Amino acid sequence: MKKYEKQLEPKQAAFCREYIKDCNATQAAVRAGYSPKTAQSQSARLLLKVMVQNEISKLIKQALELSLLVLKKQIFDKWYIRAFYNPADIITAGGALKYSLAELSEKGLAAAVEGVETKINPQGIETVKVKLADRDIALDMLAKYIQMIKPPTVEITGGIQLIKVDDFDIKALR
Repeated sequence: MKKYEKQLEPKQAAFCREYIKDCNATQAAVRAGYSPKTAQSQSARLLLKVMVQNEISKLIKQALELSLLVLKKQIFDKWYIRAFYNPADIITAGGALKYSLAELSEKGLAAAVEGVETKINPQGIETVKVKLADRDIALDMLAKYIQMIKPPTVEITGGIQLIKVDDFDIKALR
C-alpha cells in the first residue's frame, strides 16, 4: 500500500464484510457494530465513500473467484469420474445395476451412468438397460479442461507486408 492511501477503519471494514452477505446496508451497519439508531444514516454515508465502495467490490470479486473455483472443481470431478470409473463397480456381470441410483450417488459414481431404462415385458419380467458414460469422450473433455489439448496456432514470420485492399484500390490497379 502506498503512503498516501488511507486504510479503512476496522468498523468500516466490518461493514463491507457484512454488506456483501445480504446487501442490506442498515443491517450490515448494525452487525458491524454501529448503533441501531443511526445504522441507516451511517450505512448511507459509508456507501458513498470510495474506499468502502472499492473494498466491497474487492470482496465481491474474491467471493466470485472462490465460487468459480468450487464450480471448476465440481466440473473436473464429474469428468474425472466419467473418465476413470470401473464398470464392475456399477453393473454386475449380467448387466444389472449393482446399486440404486441414490446409492450410486452416495458412492460418487452417478456421473458415470448416463441413463437407466426399465422395461417390463408381457410376461411381467423386468429388464433394466444401463447406459454408461463414454470414457473416451470424458478423457477428451478432461484433456481440454486441463488444457492438455490446445487449438493449433498459426505463426507467420518473415518479411510479409499485409495491406488492406478494398474495391476502390482494386479499380485503381487496373
